[in-house]
Amino acid sequence: MRKVRTWVVMSAVSPIVFPLVAVGVAYVVDAITGTGADIAWNWLFVLILGIVLFLPGICATLVGAALLPRRSGAVITFIGLLLSSAAAALLITGGLDDARNSLDGQPRMTPRLSISEAFVFAVPYALVILVSLYAAWRVIAAARTRDETTGPITPQDHATPASSG
Repeated sequence: MRKVRTWVVMSAVSPIVFPLVAVGVAYVVDAITGTGADIAWNWLFVLILGIVLFLPGICATLVGAALLPRRSGAVITFIGLLLSSAAAALLITGGLDDARNSLDGQPRMTPRLSISEAFVFAVPYALVILVSLYAAWRVIAAARTRDETTGPITPQDHATPASSG
């Protein structure tokens, strides 16, 4: 169960960590090749404003991780991981749609990305989805094996005194 919790916590912080690492990589690429600053600025902008989308998933995932040996912990963790995946998918589609449909004459807060730059922009959020899905699979597998080893819960009659035999 410790490994499952580790994966769950890693996936909870991945919406923050992956874009920050990607920004560092983009600045190195920009220093070497002269491209990448636009993508890095978009990652920072989305990270600052998009964290609001990830907060419910992060909170639910961490609360579920604290309750993980129980069934309720597995359910809350699974819901939190799905919320994080949905937020990442929303940011991916928003970035690709912005690159495809944005007008050149309109004022913008971020640089306009080409289609290829938009796909590079989507990579960290695709990794968030993959890590979240893998962590959800680990949580479900751990909950299933726990259910199989403990067996069904049978109610006990507390009104009957215990036998002294």
